[in-house]
Amino acid sequence: MTDRERKKLEKMLYYVLGRRPDEFGLLPNEGFVRLKDLHKALVEIDGFKNIRIKKLKDFFLIFKPERFEYLEEQEIVRVKPEFAAPEIFKRDFVDELPQVLFTSVKPKAWVKVSENGLAAEKIILTPDEKLAQRIAKRRGALVVAVDTQKAMTAGAIFERFLEKLYVSTWIPAEALRGPKIDEAFKKRYLTPPKKEKKPLEEIAIAEALLTETTEEEHLPYRKITKGRKKDPDWKKTQRLRRRR
Repeated sequence: MTDRERKKLEKMLYYVLGRRPDEFGLLPNEGFVRLKDLHKALVEIDGFKNIRIKKLKDFFLIFKPERFEYLEEQEIVRVKPEFAAPEIFKRDFVDELPQVLFTSVKPKAWVKVSENGLAAEKIILTPDEKLAQRIAKRRGALVVAVDTQKAMTAGAIFERFLEKLYVSTWIPAEALRGPKIDEAFKKRYLTPPKKEKKPLEEIAIAEALLTETTEEEHLPYRKITKGRKKDPDWKKTQRLRRRR
C-alpha cells in the first residue's frame, strides 16, 4: 500500500467510523463496528470497491493509525472517543417518525415474521429506501416496509441514531409490508423438502450385493466341481497297463 493509498483509506475510514456511520448503514456499539460489516460497507464506495478485507486488517495492524482502535481478537474497530464525533455514541428515543421506515428480513424468516412480527436485539431501520436495499443486499435479505404509526400504536418504541438510522426491538406484524408469500415466493426462496433417506441397514445390504455381483462379473470362468475330479479315459488305460 502506497503512502497515498494509506492516507486516502484513513481519511475515508475516519469519516465512516468517526463522523457518519449512519450514512453507510452501520450501527456502532460503543463506537465499535465489526470489521466484516465495515468491509461490506466500504466496497460499496467508489474508489474502494476492490479493497480486500486482508488489506483492511493490515492497515490497522501494520500502520497502527493513531486515531483508530482495533481489537484483533474480536475483529472490531472504532475511532477513539477523543477523535470521534460525540453523536456516534448516542441514541435518542423519538415520538415523531417518518411515515414509512425500511428494514431487512431474510426470506426464510419472513414467512414467520409476516405472521408474528419482528423481534430482535437491534432492528435497524432507515427512511432511505436505497440505503435499505444496500443493507439488505449485504445480509442476503429482503427489504420490508414498516408503517411507523401502526407500529407505535401497537406499542413499538424507536430510537434515532444520527440522521439516517432508527433502532427498535419489536415491530408488530400488522405494521409490516413485504413480499407476498405465494407459490412463486416459496419456489424462489424456500428450500425444497429433503428426500427420505433409506435406513442404514438397507443401504448396507444394497452395497454388499452390488460388491458381490461386481466381483463375480470379473472372475474368470471355471466349472465348479465337488469332491475329487474324475480321471479322463486315457489315464485309466495307462493305469491298467501298469498293473499288468
